[in-house]
Amino acid sequence: MCTGKAFLKEAYHALFQNDFQKAIEAFKKAIRQEPKNPLYYYKLSITYARNGDIPLALDAANQAHELEPENQNYRYHVQILQSKYIVYTASNLMKKHLLTYELEKMLIRAKELDPLNIEAYLLLGIFYGENFQLTKAMKEFNKVLQLDPFHQNAKTLLEHYIKKYSG
Repeated sequence: MCTGKAFLKEAYHALFQNDFQKAIEAFKKAIRQEPKNPLYYYKLSITYARNGDIPLALDAANQAHELEPENQNYRYHVQILQSKYIVYTASNLMKKHLLTYELEKMLIRAKELDPLNIEAYLLLGIFYGENFQLTKAMKEFNKVLQLDPFHQNAKTLLEHYIKKYSG
């Protein structure tokens, strides 16, 4: 009978081969062997996130945090994923042209959860730009450029909204 640690090794081996699905299955097997081990949920969460599945990553991260609430790494990881999930949701709302006050609150919350989430600043800049709030839009785009001076999309959007409101 394999232990959780044996499945953890199997998962790492799969990750080194960029086989995320196999790694996810191995982490799940480790969890079945040791369901109270928060490390396995945490590693599963990271793998889901790398695979682009933020909702499942957030579920696994929450389980790790619930099992070991005093662990700051788990708490921080949950916050990062919550921020990503909010940005993902906000992006879908923006694609539907639903630029509401609730959307603004969501993006502000995403920035609070993860002050390094560039996408949150970028989307909030677009939100403000589309709602005729150039000063606020410029502030958000400038924050993106502060975090990543070579972010071409932020430069382009900043120029776009400046031209839009000065002409």
